Amino acid sequence: MKRRTFAVLATAVIAIGCRDQRLLQPTPHGRLAALILDGAHSGNANFFFLPPLVPDPSTDPNFDPGKFNPNLSPTVEVCVLSGNPGLGSVDCATDGSGNPVLVFGPATMPLDGEQYQLSWDTKSAVPLDASMFYRITVRGAPRGTALGVLDVDPVTGGIKNVRTGDVVQFQEGRTLPIKVRIEDGAFGATNPDHVEQVVPSHIATPFVDVTTSSGFAGARFFDGWLPLGIDQVVVIIERIPVNDATASTNCLGSGDSELEGCYRFRTDPDLHGLGIAGADLPFRVNAIAGVCFEIPGVVGNPEAPPYGLNRREEVEGIPLGPIVPLEDVPAPFLNCGTFARTPQPSVLGVIKSGQLRELPSAAWHALVWGVTRLVAPRALHAVDLGAGGSTGGFSRFGWLRSATMTKVITTDNQIGPTNTALPVDPQVCLTYSHHSGPQPLANEPVTFSVMTGEGTVGGGSNATVNTGSDGCAHASWVLGASPGVNTLRVTALADGSPLTFTATGLVSQTGIPLSSQEMNPVP
Repeated sequence: MKRRTFAVLATAVIAIGCRDQRLLQPTPHGRLAALILDGAHSGNANFFFLPPLVPDPSTDPNFDPGKFNPNLSPTVEVCVLSGNPGLGSVDCATDGSGNPVLVFGPATMPLDGEQYQLSWDTKSAVPLDASMFYRITVRGAPRGTALGVLDVDPVTGGIKNVRTGDVVQFQEGRTLPIKVRIEDGAFGATNPDHVEQVVPSHIATPFVDVTTSSGFAGARFFDGWLPLGIDQVVVIIERIPVNDATASTNCLGSGDSELEGCYRFRTDPDLHGLGIAGADLPFRVNAIAGVCFEIPGVVGNPEAPPYGLNRREEVEGIPLGPIVPLEDVPAPFLNCGTFARTPQPSVLGVIKSGQLRELPSAAWHALVWGVTRLVAPRALHAVDLGAGGSTGGFSRFGWLRSATMTKVITTDNQIGPTNTALPVDPQVCLTYSHHSGPQPLANEPVTFSVMTGEGTVGGGSNATVNTGSDGCAHASWVLGASPGVNTLRVTALADGSPLTFTATGLVSQTGIPLSSQEMNPVP
């Protein structure tokens, strides 16, 4: 990286300056003259600069004594600003390659009690220039999201907070202690069941496990898992409130049967688009992702249709793109013994699980083995999409039973007398696949609904019928009183849903109703 050399100063005062637009939680209303951006100054509510750079923030409403996060390894860097931050919005000056001109860092801030701190030697390796302005930026990892920024202006005497007028002398005439507090939630996790933890690329032990506060979801990482040039990232995993009874609000938006749990896995920095020319940076070593889930009547039942862990990209809170099934492997780092449906009406949201929603709580059982390995890191992305990334995309992990519904063609496009049941019931068949070819999906509800023609199905406007052992379901369809086209809609939690059946009602020219045998003669 190209760097500039500056004249040596005997002492300096640092006047605290303005804002950084790249913060995780930017200042509202676009203020251009903010002198500092952190939890006490309209910035990230879970990040605080500490004395001597600022007054003690412990009385600030955002400050929470019980939320300090000791599982991080933040970095600090100091860049040269392109202009005077007091005159408007500015950013780091860049060299000929477009890289920011740094005079310090990125350097790791060691843990010290309930704070992270590191002293900046303002005379080495690149001394300050009194004619320039500088920006102190703290991140969870190099190239990650800026948690807080402090713009400074060297002047003679020590350091001066422009907002308060307080002056603090340099230590030994040259070093500036940079101290920060990072609380849980600084990386954007809002669900109570979450984790924000640094994971390095070099892992001396056989592996590193990261799990949420409940132990219901987590990941296992192995030595050398990160792309070359990335030494560490912050892994963020959090539960997503979903309603599994509604395709538009369930975890993966599949239209198939889904169950809790549902979790978002991501990293900071975002590895998606972080490579040359915006290329994705895949894992070099596969990770293991695990998510607990709940389903009644499955534990120990070999006849039950299996649910598998799947991944789908998320953009601005909406699952998009293909749903990718993952290979099943053990995940002993999970703690699924107490996993349960999302409580209602807690902050986790109100969850219903399709046709399972009417079962009593006693009928629900935890299934512990449900975990998966990421066998193709580029295709699956594991936790490689992060908050503040260039695409704003995330990865969701959730449990899905993939099924397909098909129409029995010979039961469609029939002709029959008005006010009479068709000779053959409309019929659909459901199949599922799990490490094998298609198999019949038995005891699955299928709903038949009259759409046009004003007839009846199963004796009413709609009827729900469970599939038999062959995976098929059918219902008696009585055509309406008026001649013409009748339509029937068939839905199920399966790909291919909904399906539409069509039938035509006729009467004879003499006005005497025709028989179904006349309409559909047997060859």
